[in-house]
Parts: sequence; C-alpha cells; structure tokens
Amino acid sequence: MKLKPIAIICSLAFLLQAEDIKDFTLQKIEASAEKVPSENWRSEDVKDFTGSRTVISNKQLKETANQSIDEALQNVTGVQVRDYSGTGILPKISFRGFGGGGNGHSNTGLILLDGIPIYGGPYSNLELAIFPVTFQAVDRIDVIKGGSSVQYGPNTFGGVINIITKEIPEQWENQVAERVTFWGKDTGSFFRKNGEPVANNMLFDTYLKTGGMINEHFGIQAQANYVGGQSFRENSGTSVQNYMLDAIYKINADNNIKMYYQYYSYFAKDPGSLSTEDYKADRFQNKRPYNSDDGVAKRFGVSYHNDFGDVDKIGGNFTLTYFTHDMTRNFTISDKYNSIAAGYGAFPAYVTDNVRRFVVNGIEPKLNLMIGGAMKQHIILGARFLTEDIYGHGYKTDFKTEGVTDPKPYVLHNNYTAFYLSDELNFLDGLFTITPGLRYELLNYTKTNQNKAQNKEDTTAHRLDNQFNPAINIGYKPIKNLLVYANYQRSFIPPQTGDINGTSTNYNQNFQTLEGGGRYFLNDSLSFNANYFAIFADNYRQAKYIKDPISALSQGVELELYYSPIENLTLHAAYTFTDARVAKTKKDANNKEVEKGKMLPYVSPHQFVFDALYTLGKTSFGISSYYYSPAYSDIANTKAENSTESVGKLPWYWVWNAQVSRTLWKSGRQSISGSLAMNNIFNMKYYFRGIGTSPVGRQPAPGRSVSVYVSYNF
Repeated sequence: MKLKPIAIICSLAFLLQAEDIKDFTLQKIEASAEKVPSENWRSEDVKDFTGSRTVISNKQLKETANQSIDEALQNVTGVQVRDYSGTGILPKISFRGFGGGGNGHSNTGLILLDGIPIYGGPYSNLELAIFPVTFQAVDRIDVIKGGSSVQYGPNTFGGVINIITKEIPEQWENQVAERVTFWGKDTGSFFRKNGEPVANNMLFDTYLKTGGMINEHFGIQAQANYVGGQSFRENSGTSVQNYMLDAIYKINADNNIKMYYQYYSYFAKDPGSLSTEDYKADRFQNKRPYNSDDGVAKRFGVSYHNDFGDVDKIGGNFTLTYFTHDMTRNFTISDKYNSIAAGYGAFPAYVTDNVRRFVVNGIEPKLNLMIGGAMKQHIILGARFLTEDIYGHGYKTDFKTEGVTDPKPYVLHNNYTAFYLSDELNFLDGLFTITPGLRYELLNYTKTNQNKAQNKEDTTAHRLDNQFNPAINIGYKPIKNLLVYANYQRSFIPPQTGDINGTSTNYNQNFQTLEGGGRYFLNDSLSFNANYFAIFADNYRQAKYIKDPISALSQGVELELYYSPIENLTLHAAYTFTDARVAKTKKDANNKEVEKGKMLPYVSPHQFVFDALYTLGKTSFGISSYYYSPAYSDIANTKAENSTESVGKLPWYWVWNAQVSRTLWKSGRQSISGSLAMNNIFNMKYYFRGIGTSPVGRQPAPGRSVSVYVSYNF
C-alpha cells in the first residue's frame, strides 16, 4: 500500500523532532519566477507592484468557507471559475474574457504550482486535464493579472496564478486533519425522490503533515492528502491521493539546495449534462454513468541557490533549477455524450478512453542582479530549455464485438528554448520606476501520426517558429501612499497538439495586453486598487464555436478594496466589468457569418465578490460571496435553448457561503481546531453548458453543502 512510505517518514519525524532545531526561513522551489513572499494584501511587494495583483492569504483561504481552490479563486477580480465538480479536481478557469469556451480546460492563463508550470504540456497542451494539487496542501495563492514579467513564459496575457503549498516550518510540526462535506439534495425535503438519504453523498478529505528543520543544515517535510467519497451529483464517486515530499540542504549562509517530489492520482465519475426536462426533475441525478476521468502525475524538481555580493552596492542571487513530470490523464466517454436525445443514459454501444501522456523536462538558470547607487537597478537574466514528449491514444471499446481499437495514435517530440531579460530602473528613491523586458522563444515541433491500424505508413510533420515578446512596466508615486502604474506586454499561445499537422498555417495565437491604474494604501487599514485593461487578440481559436481563428478585443475595469476598520475585522469587496467581443466578422462552425461585436462565450460582463473575516478571541467568523451576470454559451449569442440544447443563454447566479472557526483546545505546541461551513447557503440553482466532455445540455452547479473540519497540530 502507498501508506507505507508515509508511515515510515512519520515515524522518523517523531524521533527527529526532539533534535535541537535552529531558526531558518525556508523558501519553495521556483523555476521561472522569483519566490513570491506575499502573504496578504498588506505585503510590501503587493503594495509596490506595478500592476493588478491579488493575494489570497492563508487565513482568507482557510476561514472564509472555501471548499476548494476553485472556490477560493472566485474572489479574484478578472478571474471567472465555472465550478461543475464541487471537488476542484478539474478547474475551469478563464482570465479577463478569454478561456471560457474552447476545450474548457483553463487554457488562457499561466498556472504555476510553487513557480513550476502545472500544465501537462506547458507549451503544446495548455489545459488542466489533470490538476495535481489538493486544497489542504495549499498555503496561499498569488494572482497577477497585469504586468506579468517576461520571465514567466507564454500564455501570460490574461494573468498568472501561482499556487503556493505549505513550506517547511522552522520547528518540527505535525498535523492530522479531517474534513467531511455533506451535500444537499435537489428537493426541499430531507430525502431524495428515489428515497436515498442525504448522508449517502459525503466527501471525506484526510490530510497528514510532518516536517521541519532537523538541524541547522537539513530540513524535510512530508504531506499526504486523501479525498474520497461522493460529490454533489448521484453516482459521482471521487478518489484522490496526493503525496508531497520537500527537502532543503543549507550548505552555508549563501548556498542551499532544495528539492521536491510529488505523486498524485485521481479518479472521478463524470455525470456530465442533463436534458432540460431531467434537470428540472432532479438536477443532481446522473444520466451518464459510463463517463469518468482519471490520471496520475509524478513530479520532481531540484534547485541550487547562491547569494552573492552586497545588494546595496552590487549583489544578488543565482538559481539553477531542473524540473520534470510524467503525467497521464484519461477521459472515458460513451458514444452518447454528444446528445441529450431520449435514452441518452442507456447502456452505450461503445466507450472511448482518450489517453494522453506527457513527459516534460526543463532546466532554467536565472540571475537576479541588484545594483545600488543614485539610480538603482534590478536586472533579471535567464534562460529555459524544455522538452515535451506527448503520446496520444483513443482506445475505443465496442461492447457488441468486444473489440478494442486505437485508430489514430500519435507522438510528439517537442523542444523549446527561451531567453529573457528585464531591467527595473529606479529613480529618485522609488518615486519613478520603469522596467523594460524582452523574451525570445524558439519553438521546435515534431509530430508523428501512427497509421499502422489503417495499413498506412506513419506520417511526420515538423514545425519551427520563434516569438519575440516585449514588455514594459511603469510606476509613479506622486504621494507616499499612492502608486500609479501602466504596463504593456505581448504574449502568445503556441500551436497546440491538434494544430501541429504541417507548416503552411500560422497557428500561434497572439495577444497584446495594456493595463493602467493605481493603488492607494493607507496605514495598514485600507487598500484600494482600480485599473483598466485591454487585450487585443489575433488568430484566437475557439474551435468548437467558430470555424476559423478570430480577432477579438476584451476590455474592462477592475475595482478591489480591502478595508480593516478595526483590528480583527477585514472586509474585501471587488467588482469587474468585462466586455469581450469579436473584432472582425468571421464564419462559425456552420459556415454562417459571425458579426463583429458579438460577445465571446462564457463571459459574464458583471462580476462582484465580497468576503469578510472577523476574529473574536479564539473564534473567527467568515463569509464570502460571488455574483456572475448572464453569459452566452455560443459565439452567435443565442438567447433561447435550441432543440438539441447546444446553445442558450446561461443564467445569472449569486452564491453565499459562511464559516465559523475556533481553536477548541491548546496546550503548548499542541492544539485542536475546528470549523463548520455552509456553502451556497440559499441553494442557488444554476447551470453551465459545453464544458469539457459535455458539449450539450445543462451541467448543474453545486447546491447547498455543509462541511465539518477538525485539525490536531502537535
């Protein structure tokens, strides 16, 4: 069993915690970004950042009724999340008007886990078909939506989300935690219409952690997270295992080596969509019992870090990072997944396992150089070499013949080389800063279609490309507490797996992002950020909505306020207006004209969030809410559902959550804490359409749930 390694590590942990433990500050490994020390909205690096930036702190994350990473990201301006699973295993995230449609797997924003790209294929398969992170392992989330540095890579035009896991503590710590979620039913009564009690739909989340500094040179931490049970839909069995091991070796005061290893696996039933009739009868039923998702991720990384010189004169640090992962994901879908016609829940004629395997290796040296003097400079110089080996299969199982075929397997062997340079020039002791930057990418693709099943020879296509991506950030402080900023960046989405069939067509999707705004900060009690953004997209692909790539423009306004009127109360409110439209007339998938000015699918123009956290002694009270205005589910902006239910306007919704948390017992370093949360308090009824493997019908969103959490720390 997989529990044995964890048990051995935990046993060693208890023996080692008696050691004399020195004081250390430990940092996570990051490949393509500097360590983000931000802990909350009061952090200096947030106040001085020349762009829009939101940090979801550990306290906000854990005490404002967040069930998952999906739920937490609902409180970020410019980020829209369509939560259809309730468990957070396959998040559907869009940024500033882009990414709501397409394949529905969060493909228009860069998402990092401790600074490492989390996508199966960081260049050629930008989707979260496997999401190797669990909520209880997360410490905080840092979201940059504008002014993303050129050091991050492609796909940054909408924003960058860095999910930061729990760091190795200074002293040895152990934690055992359990969370149980009880899902409500569709009817107002305690029992379902089929007689199954509410208690049958329970989701268990077990978390174990042990780690700390063993001596002044070496530290280690092991985490294990198990999620199992049912989500809010009938027959929605879910099983997740997440094992993480972090270590640090501090050679001396200026040199250290850090590493991580992770094993993650998941399996989940995918109830998918319902017809309107079935949705109205019981929106939580499962009429697609033969669909499921599963995957495995093995991730490893090691980083060498060296500090040198005097940063007040000339000094900085150098890092050399290697990271790799081997991820396999599978979507099992039946032949009836694309229809809600009568009998769509019947036993299928065949099912197809859509298997993808991603083997990635990356190495990245990076230099941070600080130069003092009258004009201070911060120079970042780095490079990345990354390879992707991708294997695609579509195993079709015919239940009548009992035969299994794999008609179109393929293999990709891609490599990418990047160089980047930025220089922050600081004038008049921080009154004015300007940061020009440039990233150059070399893209090299090789795709082989394996045609043996068709009695044909294999075919191979090559593709070479390069991209120049400039950026500039400007900051100005007219008064002490006010920062005014403006930034520009060019970014791109490289050719994706399905596009790499030849060299005659330019499949790069190009984006130019402009942002301007300001942040006012007053006495650790008030922070207000207001900004305008505009994203110009060229060759933007939304394959299932429109025949050809389009030009599009998304622009909007984001307002965000943190206010702490008294010491133990923090209020957070934000509003986003997003206007994302087709910029030029094109033809859709049915060869019909799509007029200029049509809204992009899955964009709610108005988004409002509010959360509050109040602490009274050992007890804290948290609430959170988010509002989404109606959105279209197709590029033609069709309002009414058609007969096949493939189009139709999506409803507005406003979800409210609440949580009470308390330290139940504390003695020295030992403590027991607990919480009680209710999500979707008013049981708001809403749905999505066309996400992932459910192109038609209504995909229900989670209803009301109650979660009980207990944690023992020692």
